[in-house]
Amino acid sequence: MSTRTVRLRDALATPHVLPTFSAALIGRAAYALVLLPLLYAVSDATGSIAQAGLAVALYGAGASLLAPARAWLIDQHGARPVLGVLVLLFGGAVAVLAITSLADGPSALLMVLSVAAGAVAPPIGPTMRVAWGALVPKGDLLRKGLSFDAVVEELLYLVGPAAAGLALVVIVPGLALFVPAALVVVGGLLFVATPTVGAMGGRLRDETAERRRSLLAEPRFVAVLLPALVAGSVSGSLSVALPVILTDHGGAAAAGVALGLFAGGSAVGGLVYGAVKVPGSPARQLIALALGLLTLSSLIVVVTGAVAVSVVVAAAGVFFSPVMVVAYIAAHAAGGEHRQNAATTWVNTSHNVGGSIGSALAGVLIATAGTPLAVAVMATVALLLLAVSGVLTRRH
Repeated sequence: MSTRTVRLRDALATPHVLPTFSAALIGRAAYALVLLPLLYAVSDATGSIAQAGLAVALYGAGASLLAPARAWLIDQHGARPVLGVLVLLFGGAVAVLAITSLADGPSALLMVLSVAAGAVAPPIGPTMRVAWGALVPKGDLLRKGLSFDAVVEELLYLVGPAAAGLALVVIVPGLALFVPAALVVVGGLLFVATPTVGAMGGRLRDETAERRRSLLAEPRFVAVLLPALVAGSVSGSLSVALPVILTDHGGAAAAGVALGLFAGGSAVGGLVYGAVKVPGSPARQLIALALGLLTLSSLIVVVTGAVAVSVVVAAAGVFFSPVMVVAYIAAHAAGGEHRQNAATTWVNTSHNVGGSIGSALAGVLIATAGTPLAVAVMATVALLLLAVSGVLTRRH
């Protein structure tokens, strides 16, 4: 690696970058603030933590599973009209959720509103990543911008839950839900109003064979998604494995610190990746970075003690953001001109699906076979997925 000459301020100084990114940041902050108030608001209204957990799960399912459909609508009809409608629908759904919870509304209605809010969650983050590709030249500046974007997103999800927790000390959860509702409307509409988003028009009249074919039918694109799936599975499995491993070494507090260090390491990794010149094609970088993440995270069953586990987890985190950044860069290329939103959203969806599968599988395997064997099995499956990615990359 050699030091890069392109600096972060070069990317941020590009015309329209700062206002576009700042508006998107305000809207994206809503997602980091909504989950904790939603959990407590439904719990207070129904008197059941199980109902509250179901509401959060339904919200997450709607947000994740329907993300490709929302991205397809943007690619077909343009970012401004579709994103504008989704922003208003999401803000309205969260506000109605807040009002219903404050009025101790029926649990069935709260469940319906939760899944509805997730279903219309505007893809501000993926659209911003597409905007980076339109605002800055491909190559070093794009990598710098996407690296910065990934770091800021990590920080949002570090600071957001803590800020939401502090807010819940002074205001009731139902009222706290109005904060993300307001943020997504204000930031989302400012983002929609930018010239960059306005230029992302639909191309209904240009129905080429490429546009009609699903990205998932293209082996080159699947090769991009598999490392993102592996990265998500590592993140999800760590959230389950670490509390078990650290039961006798600090318990929940130590596990929380370790998971925080994983996120911190990821932020550092994103900054480092954006600051250095990395050799190799994006496809090869993806596999190498995912291998680094997988190898280091698997060492949690070899080392002993909270400090050693935390160090290993922080080191593994350094590889997480770069995997996602390179996946977004590769998706820009694989998606072509007409499917940018769909391509970047599929990367997000792969990460989310990997996280869900990883946490579920880790829980089952740890309960039935113990942590060391569970980690070994999951690492083996992940290695096979990366091998498939490598084969698809070489063939296409």
